Amino acid sequence: MRPLRLVIEGFGSYRDRTELLLSDVDFFVLTGPTGSGKSTVIDALCFALYGTVPRWGKGNVIRNALAPSTAECRVCLVFEASGGRYAAARQLRRDVRGNVHTKEARLDRLDDSVPVDGDLTEVLERIVEAVAEGPDDVTTGVTDLLGIGYEHFTQCVLLPQGRFAEFLQAKPADRQDLLIELLAYSVYETVGQRARERGKVAAAALAAAEGRRASTPEITDDDIAAARARVADLDGLVEPVDEAVAAMRTLREKWTGANDQAKQARAQVDALSGLRIPSGTTELAERLAAADKLITERDTERQQAEAAETEAEQACAGLTERSVLVAWRDDHATLARLRDELTTLRAASMAADETEESLTGAVAAAEKNLATAEQHARDVDREHRAAALAVDLHEGEPCPVCRQVVGTLPHHDVAADVDEARAAVDAARTALNGAHRKQATASKQAARAKIEAEAAERRLAELTDGLADAPEPAALATAIEARDQADATLATATAAVRTARRAVEQAATDRSGLAKTEQRAWTTLRASRDGVATLQPPAVDDTDLAAAWQALVGWADGRRTELAARATDLDAAEADLRTQGTAAASALVARLAEHGVDVADKPADAPVRLATHRERAARDLTDLIARRQAAAELTAEIARHREAKEVADLLGQLLRSNQFEAWLCAEALDSLVLEASETLMQLSGGQFELYRGDRNDLVVIDHNDAGTHRPVNTLSGGETFQASLSLALALSRQVVGLSGGRRDLNSMFLDEGFGTLDDATLDTVAATLEKLAEETDRMVGIVTHVPALAERVPVQFAVRRTGASSTVVRVGV
Repeated sequence: MRPLRLVIEGFGSYRDRTELLLSDVDFFVLTGPTGSGKSTVIDALCFALYGTVPRWGKGNVIRNALAPSTAECRVCLVFEASGGRYAAARQLRRDVRGNVHTKEARLDRLDDSVPVDGDLTEVLERIVEAVAEGPDDVTTGVTDLLGIGYEHFTQCVLLPQGRFAEFLQAKPADRQDLLIELLAYSVYETVGQRARERGKVAAAALAAAEGRRASTPEITDDDIAAARARVADLDGLVEPVDEAVAAMRTLREKWTGANDQAKQARAQVDALSGLRIPSGTTELAERLAAADKLITERDTERQQAEAAETEAEQACAGLTERSVLVAWRDDHATLARLRDELTTLRAASMAADETEESLTGAVAAAEKNLATAEQHARDVDREHRAAALAVDLHEGEPCPVCRQVVGTLPHHDVAADVDEARAAVDAARTALNGAHRKQATASKQAARAKIEAEAAERRLAELTDGLADAPEPAALATAIEARDQADATLATATAAVRTARRAVEQAATDRSGLAKTEQRAWTTLRASRDGVATLQPPAVDDTDLAAAWQALVGWADGRRTELAARATDLDAAEADLRTQGTAAASALVARLAEHGVDVADKPADAPVRLATHRERAARDLTDLIARRQAAAELTAEIARHREAKEVADLLGQLLRSNQFEAWLCAEALDSLVLEASETLMQLSGGQFELYRGDRNDLVVIDHNDAGTHRPVNTLSGGETFQASLSLALALSRQVVGLSGGRRDLNSMFLDEGFGTLDDATLDTVAATLEKLAEETDRMVGIVTHVPALAERVPVQFAVRRTGASSTVVRVGV
């Protein structure tokens, strides 16, 4: 365990936050006046790890941790152990009743890639693994991690003030307990347990091996020789059997070829025997010829009808179309009718014009009468208004019309009747309206008569122009009659063509019906020929079905006789080859039977079955050799298991003995006493030397008193400190080696005790501590108020009490 960084706040005399950075320190000293808080720094380190401090006396008195009048305290130690970086932190709180409780306790493994001298928050937050949480679990975790508990930590790592002599003056049994823990004696117990377990396993393996050996039969040299002879005999049969099977295969191939050829010849004979002219073939040929002849006749008749139709079309082509002739004839009749109608229309137009002209004069007279009546009515009306106005005139007053003063009143005669005048106007207006209506009607009739006459004249001119090149009516009648005769002749010829074409189509349809039957007949013929195509039959002529069949059947009769004779010869050759093959197979079966290989059911498989027997024989030989080898290996295995059992039993028995523990502790204590004696001789100026008694008690040899053996409790205070320091230094130096590397306690902290030393001894102590820090890569920290010793330490932390809180300031390099 090597401290890297310590943070204290509210702990003991440290009310304010205080931090010590130790990552670059190997040898340091805490200096300051008595009561300044030097030992409290070491207490804080111990409290962070184990939750208690030696000066408190009892392990559970955590209330002593809080500074006076402080409600909370926090201690955090970042340290290295077992190849990793860890942080042990404990936080306490005082409740309203004054009781102190643990608020938080954690042990975490940290990421060692973060610089330890960087931001503390980042260092503590980079947690790789949460090892333990809670005060008791953290203490257990630290104990497991460092390999020692609190009691032994304060005897070999942290030597608190006033307790230097505990290990020196401890009872032999207590001292042995510490050594057992430091020496990781559990390793030897584990080794012993595993040795005893291995002894049991070896005993079981020995019994099993002896059982297998007892059940393994003995394999003699004769057994192996017989197996080798069997393999050699079967090896000798391989080549002859292969040759015999090859000969049989050749005979089989020849027989198969002859058999196939004989079968083929017989099949060909059967195929030729099946060639017969199908019934109805002759009748079908006659029907086909008659149908072809009828098609030719019908086609000739069609051609003649089409020629007559062409002649009639040509005759019609030389005549004017009947529609044109009829149109000319109708136009002549229309022209005559229009000439008569035009005279009547012209007379009607003239009469209408005359009527319109007379009615125009009547309208003018009516308009004049209306104007006269209207003027007369206006005059009468004015006379009546003047008379009415004169009634209201008075001489000497202004006239309401002219504004002149009236001198003499006018005299008015009685005017005509106003109603009569107005009735005369209405009568004149009515007469004028009637004249207007009559004039409008006459005007419309005159316009209509004129339009009809002009239309008749235009139509007459058009017909006259259209008939300029037309024949006269008598010639037109003759031309129409000639055209009708020519059209009748063409219609008759066209009907004849249609009839002839239908006859041709019917003949072709009838022929098509026969064509399907013909096609099937030709298909049957070609299929029959294809069935014997390998015999090269004559070619088929597609023109005459009956002749083609006759030629094919005639060829088949001749070819069948030839193939029947060849089939007989092939049957004889096939029978001879079968006899040879049977004899060869029998000989092979008999030869293999002599060697225990049965191939009677399938001689062709002789090489495979021989290989199977040979493989089985070789496997039997290999098995015999392997079984004899296995027996030898079992014998050797039995010897190994017996030896392993004896060794394991002996080691388990030795490590189980209490004498081994006592011997191991005695050896370790001798090594510690030897090194401690050398240091003590230096510190005491050659006066004292440590020695282990027969009961593991420690004594000193006083060379100034003729080598007297003295119990360690007879030493003075200064002498006790020298002996305890010597033993502590030896223990700190050798703990790694004594524990087999399982205890890596590469730190040592000494609290006071140096004030009892003289200058020479003090100088020797300082040199020894420097050497321990330099040569063993071990951190050494001391607490002292002795200036002479503090000046020898390269790094100093000055502890001061300022006000209510202690402070620590680094003053060394």
